[in-house]
Amino acid sequence: MNTHKNKIFTKDQIDKIGNTIIYLSHGLTDLNKTKILKLLFILEEASIKKYGYPFFNIDFQLWKHGPVVKDIYIDLCEETPNLLKDYILRDSQTTSNFVAKKPFCDDEFSDNDIEILDRIVSFAKQKNAKYLVNHTHDQNSLWRKSAIKYGILESLENELINSTDFEIDFNLLFENAESNYFKERYEEAKDNREFVRQLKN
Repeated sequence: MNTHKNKIFTKDQIDKIGNTIIYLSHGLTDLNKTKILKLLFILEEASIKKYGYPFFNIDFQLWKHGPVVKDIYIDLCEETPNLLKDYILRDSQTTSNFVAKKPFCDDEFSDNDIEILDRIVSFAKQKNAKYLVNHTHDQNSLWRKSAIKYGILESLENELINSTDFEIDFNLLFENAESNYFKERYEEAKDNREFVRQLKN
């Protein structure tokens, strides 16, 4: 699917996103909205690239300043988060930043997840939000490749549009792969997500 249709998160997905931000807040300073959104994407990409399995199994929209999870973006723009209200709150000293509301809970995390989290925290330690935006928009990025695929790169770069309903295509990670193993794992994870979502409807 290539378009966003206000898909509802499962409780497990919210729990994993919330606890991921808590984990990031313990290892990183200046954890603002942009930094959070970029790191969520970088975690998803890193997990799919290394294991063929998504970290969150959620969709990321192709925006000018994306990739972004639309509903998490909206939540982080609020004075008080709603979706993530049980996990984070605005820093009283610097209201553009977020801090943990409770201790990290690893119930939704595998050993592989923790390994990737630690690797991304180490990568991002000295990086500001602008660096992370540039990193996710570089020449070989999924953001750029997806924008080219959908024919909207020029419109995004020339700021003719700021947001779209197109989704980042993680299958592009496998376009030059010698084996289909990781691609098949990723497709299976997506199918499982849709099956669970339909059961809950």
